[in-house]
Amino acid sequence: MTTPADLPAPPQPRDPDARIVYLTREGCHLCDVALPTVRAEADRAGTVVEVRDIDAEPALREDWNDHVPVIAVDGAVLSRYEVDADELRRALARGAVRGRGGARPATWLGRLLRR
Repeated sequence: MTTPADLPAPPQPRDPDARIVYLTREGCHLCDVALPTVRAEADRAGTVVEVRDIDAEPALREDWNDHVPVIAVDGAVLSRYEVDADELRRALARGAVRGRGGARPATWLGRLLRR
């Protein structure tokens, strides 16, 4: 069985406003069940979900064929096969302290104030 450590890095979102990349495929029942929860938590966090069909991208299909749905938050795989709303909410809250480019707001604000 593939462990999370054996998995490739998830794709980066194409949309700069997306913090969640959701890998899916047509006809995936688990994907259909998880997506509404992912979208609801993204709305709550003020971000968007970038949905990617692995069958439309050969490299994604090769890497993730047996693992959909895959929920990646801020460039890291959070879960596969199912989503825990509380876990997703916590992951999005942790990332909320980061600004664009991964800098913490306090860091860039501190630099600005030191000028």
